[in-house]
Amino acid sequence: MNQNAKVAAGAVAGALIGAAAAYLFLTEHGRGFRDRLEPMVDDLRQEFQRFQRTIEKVGEMANEGARVVSEFKAARAGAFEGSTH
Repeated sequence: MNQNAKVAAGAVAGALIGAAAAYLFLTEHGRGFRDRLEPMVDDLRQEFQRFQRTIEKVGEMANEGARVVSEFKAARAGAFEGSTH
């Protein structure tokens, strides 16, 4: 892509973003859309937070499992060493 095409693509993208912002903030339909969109965005944010907490719990469980396996291996190794002496 040459420099002129990049500039033109940037100008078109900027114009589209500007038009969308103007629609959302300067028209009644845009205000209505934002009013309907806001609760959906809040719900989505809450779901992401819930998902993050779930992932954190899974990580804690994995760490606990790894700790138990490590302790089991250590205990088994100690029992094995004690039986050979």
